[in-house]
Amino acid sequence: MPLFSSKRIFILLLICSALFLLGNNLFSLSDPDEVFYSLTAKEMAAHNEWLVPLIFGQPQFEKPPLTYWLLDTAFKMGGESPFTARLFPALFATLGVMAVYFLGLMGFQDERKAFFSALLLSTSAFFAGMGKTVFTDMIFTVFILLALTMFVFGFTQPKRQAMGWVGFFIFCALATLTKGPLGLAIPLMTVVLFLMYGRQMNYLKNEWIIVGLLLYVIIALPWYEYIYTLYGKTFIHEFFYNDHWRRLFEAEHRGNDHWFFYPLTMVLGLFPWSLFLVAAFIDLFKRLKNWVALIDYFLLSWIVVVFVVFQIAHSKLASYILPVFPALALLAGQFIVNRLSDVQHEKSVRKLLSASFIILALLGIVVIAGYHFYQHYISSMAPVYFLSGSLIALYGVGFSLLLQGRLKVAFYVLALTLCPVFLTACLMQGDVDKLVSSYQASQYIPQHTQKPMTVLTSKANVRGIRYYTGQDVAVVDANNQPFFSPHPVRVLDTTDKLMKVLRNQPVTYGVVRRSGYKNILKNCTGHYQVNLLANTGFDYIIKIEAIKGRP
Repeated sequence: MPLFSSKRIFILLLICSALFLLGNNLFSLSDPDEVFYSLTAKEMAAHNEWLVPLIFGQPQFEKPPLTYWLLDTAFKMGGESPFTARLFPALFATLGVMAVYFLGLMGFQDERKAFFSALLLSTSAFFAGMGKTVFTDMIFTVFILLALTMFVFGFTQPKRQAMGWVGFFIFCALATLTKGPLGLAIPLMTVVLFLMYGRQMNYLKNEWIIVGLLLYVIIALPWYEYIYTLYGKTFIHEFFYNDHWRRLFEAEHRGNDHWFFYPLTMVLGLFPWSLFLVAAFIDLFKRLKNWVALIDYFLLSWIVVVFVVFQIAHSKLASYILPVFPALALLAGQFIVNRLSDVQHEKSVRKLLSASFIILALLGIVVIAGYHFYQHYISSMAPVYFLSGSLIALYGVGFSLLLQGRLKVAFYVLALTLCPVFLTACLMQGDVDKLVSSYQASQYIPQHTQKPMTVLTSKANVRGIRYYTGQDVAVVDANNQPFFSPHPVRVLDTTDKLMKVLRNQPVTYGVVRRSGYKNILKNCTGHYQVNLLANTGFDYIIKIEAIKGRP
């Protein structure tokens, strides 16, 4: 393995700190997922329960507990805040970038390719965005990446096979404790497919695989056995049937259930490197007709396995495909360095860079045009002008460098694309918060220390209101769509159920969407007074009181 560059590692760490950590405390936790994971960790700690995930005071089995343990650790270290909730996703994203760098060193035997691959991953829109959000997917992705990195470590250094296999299965076990059995299935299928491509199946005849499997069983399975012992068929039905098997045949988000959803996510998610990814795929398929290195087979195996596993399921979310992004970055990083090192391909590199900078300029124009469609959600034009001007300025600087023939520097300028995007989001913090989080709406509701009450909510922010207020909640605005995964929360889908809640408390607060607000007005006319306290983003905050003298 070639020597690593301390200087370039420092640059990568600096980029990761800037993109994954800065500004994380500015934004409240968003609905519905960030508050879901944080609420579960919070309730587990409140009940002194470390093995059974809880939400709304009841067990829930959507995910294994490792993410909740990390969240609780962060809350204990730095207090409960958006920054601490997002701390471990940011740290894991940084770890993922470092793993790609070292995997690139081992696989490519080229430090420049390793660095460019890590640079592409850290500055790609989707990976960087996921590094700033509380999801299981980043942690799950990095454990899979680390497992595959350990395999490559052992495969490329025969004397380290034992360490490679043991590390592989340990990280598979941690991935299984993060999101489920795919934590073993994805890395193992990738390895087997790669060895089949390379006709090296004999590599599996290694006694250390048995040791690794035993470690996997010791680390990963006790939690599953414990939960099954306590909850039996309830756990099996929710975790394995509802959250895994059912998603193969039924779409949770029907608008995403298209064959092109994941290909588009992969290409657009690597922005601003999207064009280079497409070119890298074309180049790889051309080379497959002749000869490719083992690392190419490995990356192709990785991409095929992740894509097929999630593509066949009808339930699709962009975050599911995140485990493929390290492989995409390695593929595109290798392509870029190969082209920069070959004078004959300088013209094609120049064209790709030119097209990428033109896209930035067009996006700058689209930002201004888009303001007129969403101006009622934006309080100031200044951030819009800043983002538009920044993207156009990057276009100008990039083209100036291309004219001077400074292609490598132009790549670094393109890598700056996310900086103005994230800065603009920070400048628009108030506008972003009211659209994606229940925090602002929750400030109108009596909080934890007040008299317990039931707050009426929409399906979209039931978790957020519970998280921010600590109050009991009941859904009145579910749009006739049940929760895909069962939630131990009341759904007031009839007038009688709504009236029962209103009769049991003198004052009722609600945070609902427009349809829920209209429905409450319709049902409460003549008996209750409905006051609109505020309208923040999509949320209507209401206060309902009985009209004196009316039954």
